[in-house]
Amino acid sequence: MLIWFVVFIAAMISSSKSRDQDYMVAITGVTGLDDLASATGDEPSLSPVFNLTVRIDNSGNTLHRACVYGLSTAVVSYGDAFLGKGSVPPFCAEKEEVQERAATAWGQGVVVPQFLRERLAGEMKRGEAAVDVQVTSESTDRVLVCSEVKIGGDHAPCRREEVYRRSAPAADGSTASA
Repeated sequence: MLIWFVVFIAAMISSSKSRDQDYMVAITGVTGLDDLASATGDEPSLSPVFNLTVRIDNSGNTLHRACVYGLSTAVVSYGDAFLGKGSVPPFCAEKEEVQERAATAWGQGVVVPQFLRERLAGEMKRGEAAVDVQVTSESTDRVLVCSEVKIGGDHAPCRREEVYRRSAPAADGSTASA
């Protein structure tokens, strides 16, 4: 009887273990970067459009749902150069569930320095191009930072970072609250 009790308690402890959700992003397609190498001039502008997928893998979480809340924005950059921005629809993954949503980020008249254009053009020719994506939400104090998301590749993992919001400046320019 004692052995059965120990086995029962061990099973309860292991079944109650829950891992955190994983957030991931994939770039499923891109247009507007075809002319990177042929662009001329010191700083020609680009108008890229990125199709992306945001995924929440909550399959190992037995305790809580995980969400990307409303008013979320995805920003795509390459080597610290802004490439595009777009909205991410709100969605949740319930306990032990995986969910994903498609979104589009775009830029118009984006200026990318020549050395970055040349580097990105070479990476695209080799099928190695990767960008960075950040997903932020107005309603939370977290940002998803997804580094080196390969264009046309699998979902890349994101890390969650805390954002410490500053108070809006008062009429006199100070940020002290009354």
